[in-house]
Amino acid sequence: MNPYLVAQRAKYEALRTSIEGLQSRAADANRDLTEDELRSVTDQGAEARKLADTIESLTEIETRHAAVAATAAQVEADTTHNRETATGATRVGNAQSRDRDPGHYRRDGSNGFFADLFAARSLQDGDAIRRLTEHNRALGMATEGPGVIPPVWMSSEFAELARQQRRVAAAVRNIPLTSAAPISMPKQTAGTDAVVLEQAENAPTTFTNAWDSGVDTVSPLATAGGQKVSRQMLDSGNPAVDALIYSDLIAAYNTKVEAKVVAAMVTSAGAATVTYATEAAFTTALGNLAVSDDIITTATAVRSARKLPADVLVSGVTRYGSLLKMKDGSGRPLIPSDSGGAMNVIGTGSVAVDGRIHGLGVLASDGITAYPESILVARASDTILFESPTLRFRYEEPDGPEIIRLGIWAYTAVYVKYAGSSVKRLVITAA
Repeated sequence: MNPYLVAQRAKYEALRTSIEGLQSRAADANRDLTEDELRSVTDQGAEARKLADTIESLTEIETRHAAVAATAAQVEADTTHNRETATGATRVGNAQSRDRDPGHYRRDGSNGFFADLFAARSLQDGDAIRRLTEHNRALGMATEGPGVIPPVWMSSEFAELARQQRRVAAAVRNIPLTSAAPISMPKQTAGTDAVVLEQAENAPTTFTNAWDSGVDTVSPLATAGGQKVSRQMLDSGNPAVDALIYSDLIAAYNTKVEAKVVAAMVTSAGAATVTYATEAAFTTALGNLAVSDDIITTATAVRSARKLPADVLVSGVTRYGSLLKMKDGSGRPLIPSDSGGAMNVIGTGSVAVDGRIHGLGVLASDGITAYPESILVARASDTILFESPTLRFRYEEPDGPEIIRLGIWAYTAVYVKYAGSSVKRLVITAA
């Protein structure tokens, strides 16, 4: 096949996968596409349309060439009357190969993806090498960079499991990355407040160069999840083992992404609006409902600084349990038991929350670290998670032949707009 046509098809498939990834992510989160996602889908769709026209033209030429070749082969076949080969095999047709998934690694198949990966690299197993080679060739490995492409069913499994350990990361804005290049985020640093004044009649208007802007640079880094597994488990060759290993890798990866988003928000919040010196002080404030008032104070601080309301409250899981215990003077919980579920968050769409308090969706996250422990009040759309959809697999054997390391990673970056204004926090200093 024409190598240029193959390259164009690979580009088209990459665009199609990227578009589907954006749409699937929005559908999984039960929200509309963000403005940036919609722009990305539109731009990539236009580029894909141009590629489709080119591919159709080239395919027509290839089809015509193939038809000519098939005619010549048919003439030869009629002339030789299907002569038998030296091995006794009879030629009965003119088959043509097509690039497709050879199906070596299916959920219900007999071959294990990671088992073959180990066997090919460590044991030089010929069958494993052949299966991996055919699998990578069929999926267009040349355009994917270093690493090994996972089977198709594993990629779809990632879409299903990626959000299970993400609470805050799923609530903030998500924008796909196309490369690891640094991103420039422009911002206004000074306004024209000082020169816009009430003027006396016929007084001259003041003109000055007061408005100014700057740029924040966001540098994506590789965020990875890794797992050690025994060689014996991989050698079992059961595809179910692949599913178990992959599930662990996804869990590790998502935990790191969640922690990265929360850490960026904590850093952006800066000094606490309210501080509790110890757990005992927090418990006392919880009992007399001072914590409830402090949450209102912190949400008001976001509104005052950002000029727009906060919409989420982020706490640790144990701290979330403490907030659930808050009751008003009549014994009614301040976070009703039926207040969890989907909540529309401006700028990000529908977000699954654990409850609501004072108009804020509550998100219980393992990304919150202990002591000093923060309770964040934020405007979710002002935090942006940049994440590449590309996965890579490698393995090492640093601990001897009996232990294998498997990894999964993507490029990620977190940026909080309006630092110090869009996120505020309460802090419990010590136990």
